[in-house]
Amino acid sequence: MHERLACECYASDMAEWSRRFGVSFKKPHRAQPARPPEHREPARHDRVRIYALALELASRIYVVIERADAERYFLRDQLDRKSAVIPQLIAQGLATPDMAARRALYVRARETLTDCATILDMLIERATVPLDALEPPRALALALLDELLPLTIPPPRTR
Repeated sequence: MHERLACECYASDMAEWSRRFGVSFKKPHRAQPARPPEHREPARHDRVRIYALALELASRIYVVIERADAERYFLRDQLDRKSAVIPQLIAQGLATPDMAARRALYVRARETLTDCATILDMLIERATVPLDALEPPRALALALLDELLPLTIPPPRTR
């Protein structure tokens, strides 16, 4: 009984404050029970176009590395390592159900892909590898960047 009177007094005090000071009070928000996240089956990485493009890029960059005898070892090594990581990151992203974690993997893949494209540009400028070997992987790297970009944009924030 006391609790009911206390609540009624509290409500009447709140109404008085509201009229006197022009303040409105909202009822306390009761948290809704959390819905379990939707568990969708992640896409198999070997059936997704972006993964196939990443594998093709790694293959084409390998041809560049084999033809880059006159280039310094560290650049060839860096290009080899970075081009091998891109399909791995994309495959991991495709197998990750959490969107934020997936987006982070795609961002890492995009950054690594940008590094590969930059190294290919450097090789073009240095003219240490024939241009006919460099153009196909560079064009593929730019196409893959275009495909990865929408996957790395975070969703709009809701208030």
